[in-house]
This record gives sequence, C-alpha cells and structure tokens, in this order.
Amino acid sequence: MTALLLVTRELDVQPGEWLLQTAAGSTVGRLVIQLSRHLGIRTINIVRRRDAVEEIKALGGEEVICTEDEDLLQRVAGIAGPVGVRKAIDCVSGQVGAQISQTLAPGGEVVVYGALSTHRQTDPAALTIPLLARSVIYETKVVRGFWLNRWFGTTSPADALRALSEVRGLVADEVLSIPQGKPFPLERFTEAISFAEAPAHGAKPLFVFEDGRDEDDG
Repeated sequence: MTALLLVTRELDVQPGEWLLQTAAGSTVGRLVIQLSRHLGIRTINIVRRRDAVEEIKALGGEEVICTEDEDLLQRVAGIAGPVGVRKAIDCVSGQVGAQISQTLAPGGEVVVYGALSTHRQTDPAALTIPLLARSVIYETKVVRGFWLNRWFGTTSPADALRALSEVRGLVADEVLSIPQGKPFPLERFTEAISFAEAPAHGAKPLFVFEDGRDEDDG
C-alpha cells in the first residue's frame, strides 16, 4: 500500500519521469521498483552497500547509486541531466534526506515516509533533516511526510477499498512480489528481535501464534 500510494497518489509519477528513492533495498523500495517498471517510470535507487547494486539492477532498477563509495549529488546530476529530478521518496532522513532535497530540480518535491538514520540515535542532529533555506525558498522545493496509518484515518472508506483492491490485483497479476517472512513462534521472540535488528537480514520476522484448538474442535 505504501509503495502504491507514494508513486501513484502522493507524487503521481508519470511514465518516463525519474523517481529518486532512498533505501531501495528495503521491502517498500523493492516494491516501488517493481511498480515503477510496470508503469514505465524510471528509477534512481540509492543503497548503502556496494553488494546491493547488482541485486537492485536485476530487480529492474534503472540506475543505482551506492553512498558507500559514490557522491550522491554528482551521480544524480549526471543521470538526470539539466532537467533534473522533480519527484523523490525518502526513508532515511538525516543527512541523506537533506541531500535528496538538494538534488531536486526547482519545484521538485520529496515525500518522507521513514527515518532509518534515526534508529537508536540520541544525537539531536541525527533526528533532523537539515534543509538549505535558500534552496527551499528560491527553488520552491517541497518536503512533506507520509504515514500509512494516518492515510487510512483521513481517507474515505471507498478510497481505501479501491487502493486495497488495486494492490491485490497487482499481486495477483504478479506485478508486485511480496517477500516471504521468516516465521518465529512467540516463545522465541528474543531471537526474532535480534533477527530484525541484524543488518541486511532479508526476510521480515513474523510471529506464528498457535490457535490452541484441536482438529476435532472444528
């Protein structure tokens, strides 16, 4: 739902347009790539690790930038050319989020839906997106947030059902591939948390609950 709403509702990205995204290797990031490929949208995908680059390209990402050893601003400028990028989504925030706003063409907008850079941080500087005031003012750039829970609370039931139906259709048609989770029984919750906290853990941990009924109970 987040991937669909960001691409088609929040930013209304059109076929042939560039869409810049951070955390391209995340679950939402991968779904954005799949959806964009289906809709004819060109993606510039940002990852932290060099070993993730080929995987993102194989998934359909048109361009991949690795912040481990590449200059984000220079690479985006080289890819998008003088027209620039007008639409972006960010799941990192912090300094990376600030750089995303700098890469935008005048009048561009970035929607922030996550803050991975703030994970386990206590430094106030890590909890902010330091924006250049002149860039925001004179180039009229827009930075705004998105949270799926709030969207559900503010949209109409009819709109929510339409979006859910659209997602179900995209999955059924195999446009979107939902990654399988790694099941954990509830008594192994500490192991599940450690798995979730591990870097590049891949599948998401899912708790499996026993229903407590015998088969003869129906």
